[in-house]
Parts: sequence; structure tokens; C-alpha cells
Amino acid sequence: MASSIYPLSYIFTGPLMSARQRIVDFGFVKMDARKKSPLFHQLYESVRSAILEGQLPRGSRVPSSRDLVDQLGVSRTTVVSALNRLIAEGYLQTIHGSGTYVASEIPVDSPFVSPAPVARKSVSQPPIHPAKSYLSKTGNQLAAAHRLPGYLGALKPFRPGVPALDEFPIRIWSKLVRAVWHEMRGQDLSYGEPAGHFPLRKAVAEYLRSHRGVRCETEQVIIVNGTQQAFDMIARLCLDAGDKLLFENPGYLKARNTFAAQGARIIPVPVDAEGAHFGPILRRHPQACMAYVTPSHQYPLGVTLPIERRLELIHWAGKTGGLIVEDDYDSEYRYSQKPIPALQGLDSSQRTIYVGSFSKVVFPGLSLGYIIAPQAMVSAFENALALSSRPASLVDQYVLTEFIEAGHFGRHLRRMRRTHAERRHTLVSELEKRMPGFFTIRGSQAGLHLAAKINSSRSDIKLAEQLEQIGIISRSLSDYYLPRTRPAQQINGLVLGFACATPRQIVAATKRMATAPGLIA
Repeated sequence: MASSIYPLSYIFTGPLMSARQRIVDFGFVKMDARKKSPLFHQLYESVRSAILEGQLPRGSRVPSSRDLVDQLGVSRTTVVSALNRLIAEGYLQTIHGSGTYVASEIPVDSPFVSPAPVARKSVSQPPIHPAKSYLSKTGNQLAAAHRLPGYLGALKPFRPGVPALDEFPIRIWSKLVRAVWHEMRGQDLSYGEPAGHFPLRKAVAEYLRSHRGVRCETEQVIIVNGTQQAFDMIARLCLDAGDKLLFENPGYLKARNTFAAQGARIIPVPVDAEGAHFGPILRRHPQACMAYVTPSHQYPLGVTLPIERRLELIHWAGKTGGLIVEDDYDSEYRYSQKPIPALQGLDSSQRTIYVGSFSKVVFPGLSLGYIIAPQAMVSAFENALALSSRPASLVDQYVLTEFIEAGHFGRHLRRMRRTHAERRHTLVSELEKRMPGFFTIRGSQAGLHLAAKINSSRSDIKLAEQLEQIGIISRSLSDYYLPRTRPAQQINGLVLGFACATPRQIVAATKRMATAPGLIA
């Protein structure tokens, strides 16, 4: 592939600048696809050098990632990865609702860089070694992984994945925290068991057996710091570089990135109106060693995997020795029927690793989740946790155990189902009333979000960006598809969370969507 040189020249203005507009000449950003260094790192080095040499004045505004993609002709992943690193290292800063700017104070104490000179041609600097020299293959994969933008500031409609935190019983939780500390002994302040606080593991096992149809004993419950640690543990214990992993498409981006960083070869499994359609893919890739699935409430489309497809997947695992990773994402919340039992409970061959979290049923800041490991894998998970990390906060585990055993958890969950059902109904009704025909609603009968298909050629990515400008958070469905997915295979739409906003906030937000000039055409 021929070398590509991308000229950039912009006029930047912003709140960090003086009242007088300044024309900032970038010079040239040079990227060559033939080089060993990844494109995102080449872009990072070019912008960083321009900042250090004074070509990009402090306080000048940086183009949006979308503008840079259009100008440079590279992927959004490349641009976002470079910008995120520059932000993390302090060269750029983001002002919410305004944009990204060159930092007014450039870092000078980083071990990787020399102090920034005041002019473009000043004291020569020592050569900067590329990040690749410091990172493993896994490290480079993680550094380049596409990730959705972070959430800043207060909760806003329609942020996905967040329950009704305004309804959480904070006073009850606070009393339990005080009671736990009052009963604490010196030995309780030491390190805990790698697999977690045994009474909590027992409570989780009892809950899953009675409410989710999971087959498990207490010893199979492994307490972790949320689902991301669970996926990381599974990837490191069960996948080698090059192993084929069958993954829902669209699917949960963080899980996909974690498995890909371990070197797994991601095989996309199309999702239709009945969930992931594994059958043809299983026949086409008989050597696949693992399948990731969200059967109770597919993320992000919200459909439920029928029994025939569940049994087909279980049969494949038992026949080939493959593993199933069941992510039971927000399965507790169903509004038209009782929660559907877990796939794991149907698997008599013990080939399913079940993953769950308390983020949606208690609160996200708790950062506690669990793995239900097959009996044969329990020791491996315990040993891996003992070597790689300390147990999750013991105090939080003690408090959560009391919360469950005293009956507060069950009452809170029932109250949340009613609250979320009301907010779901409000959002669906408001969208249909204020924007008739603009969206087709999918997956609204369960979970904390709905998928809103756009009934036009309107770009979901651009629409999500425009909504953010008026204080509404959403996610484009396009972000959840594998990059090589053809546009004809994708659903163009938005992921809208209904749980974190009150009915009044939902009404106000949908009205804002419908009346904002040029937003809903």
C-alpha cells in the first residue's frame, strides 16, 4: 500500500482561546500503512510532536473525531485511540459540551517525554521510543481497541445500562455498613479467600438456584470485581492466541475487546428476531472452542434466545468439548412475563460458564459480580485469582451478604421491576406520540434499555452525537457491530436506556428530541 500523507489545516476557536481567532497550521500529519507502527500510534506521535514543538498552540481546539476520520480517511478506532491516549497523558483535555482542546498546561514530568519547548524549533529532544517497544501483543491490542466514549457528569436521559439509582434504599445500605463495621474484628481486616466471602457465595448460589434455574453449589461461585474481570479471567484461562470464539454480532463491546486482546479470532454470529443464529456458524467453524451469548436479553437488541437455539448450542458444546460463556445481562428485569431460566441450567455436561453482576440489581458503583464455574474449573479460577488480584472489597461483600439475607435485596428487586416498567412504558409512549414513524422499537419487554431502529437512511452515529449536544445520552447500534460487518447486515438505530431517568425527565427529553431544529427530520 502506498504511503499516505494527510494535510490538515483548520481554524480553531473555543472557550480556552483568546477572543481573537487564531489560525493554527498543523503542517502535515504523516501516516504510512507500510510501517510496523500502528496507524493510531503514528497519528498520536504526529499530534503530540506538534503540541510539544508549538505548532498546536495551547488552548487551541481539536477537530471532532468524526471530522478527523473524514479528513484523514482512516477508521474511527484509529482516531479515537490516538485522541484517548493524548487525553490520558495530559496533552489534550475535554470540556463537556464544548469539545477537545490542547491542554493549557502541557505535562513535563512524564517518564516518556521531555519538557515541551516554547517554540517549534528549539532544543532538540532525545528520540522517543514507540509504545510498541513497551507493550506486548495483548497490550497493543488493548491500546487499539475501539471503546465507546465515557460518561461524564450527572446521569442524563437516556444513558443505557444504569438502573433507577434514585430509588436505591441508601438509608438501609448505610445502616448495614455501620452495623458491619460495628461487628468487625481484627481478623476480618486481613486478606479474604480468593473466591470471595463464603456466606456471600452461599447466598448467591441459593438465589441463582431458586430464581434463575442455575445448577450450582456454593463452591462453584467465584466473586469478582464485576463482569469485566470475569471476562478477563475466562479469556486468560480458556483461550489461546488464534482460538476461534463465536460472538454475537452486534454484541457487547467490552467483552469482545477483552477476548480479542487475548488473541482470540472473533467469528461473528448474526442476531435476528430470535437472537443469535449459531446453527450455520457452528457448521462452518467446527473447530471453534468457545461461544459467547446473552440468551435471556441479547445485548444490545434485547431479544430472547428460544429453547431450540439454546439446546443446539448446548449440544455443540457437549459434542465438541467447546465452552459456552453465558452473560446473563440484566435478566432479572422482565415486564411481560417471569424471568426466563438461564441456559446454564439446561447444560448437564457442565460446559457453560455463567457470568452475572450486581451492577444492575444493586448499583454499578458496587463493582461486584460472579462467575459460576463448572466443577472441573473451580480450582483454576481460584488459583488464577490468588495470583492475579486480591478479592473484591471484603466490607462490600459483608454488607451485600446482609442486604440479601435480611430480605432487602428481594424487596428492592421487586420495587425496581415496577419502577423500570413504568419508565419503559413512558419512553415507548412518548416516542410513539412525539415521533410517530421515526423509530421502530425493539427489545422493550425486558432489561434497562430498548433498541430504536431508525426508519430512514439517517446515520445513527451522527444522530447520537447530535442528541448529546442537547443533553441526551444514547448509543448508536453501529458501534456494536464488528468492523467488517457489511452495512446491509446492520440495524441502523439507537440504544436508549429508560431506567436512570424519572418519567418527568423522560417526557422532557423526548420533547426536546422532537422539537430540536433539524434533529428529527
